[in-house]
Amino acid sequence: MGGGAIPEAGGGGKRKKKALDAVINVVPAIDLLSCCITFLLYTAVWTQISRLQVQQFGAGAPEPPTTEQQKALMVTLAVSERGMSLTTSAGLNVEIPMDRAGGAARQDYKALDDRLKQLRSEHPDAAAVTVSAEDTVSYGDLVQVIDTCMGQGLVSVSVTGV
Repeated sequence: MGGGAIPEAGGGGKRKKKALDAVINVVPAIDLLSCCITFLLYTAVWTQISRLQVQQFGAGAPEPPTTEQQKALMVTLAVSERGMSLTTSAGLNVEIPMDRAGGAARQDYKALDDRLKQLRSEHPDAAAVTVSAEDTVSYGDLVQVIDTCMGQGLVSVSVTGV
């Protein structure tokens, strides 16, 4: 590298030019970069594993129902702080109150699982459910409700807010 070397003195001394080249150790930078790439690859896999397969309902204009959709059973599950309400297009309307065992009020997932099992036995072709949750419902409760629905074979889950 050239550039800003100090010129030699005009006297009779034998001084060499000062070297401006420096050796930069890039091994730590490469180590850090490889760790970052590895971390990003691992997190990309984790996001694929833990992702919930749901559709957002009500974002666009509704599509006109086809004859198959008109025949299909429409299942709606409303989740609130007071409990859950399961309704269908066949006229079923079931209230699932909060479980107050142990002094703390929490959603009764066992009762929901039993009701969904009964619904699937009566309507084995039902595979879609719309989960409607209030803003006050915690994300953990919403995930538990979705997991319960998917565990009973209602694999097409749509989520909408109230």
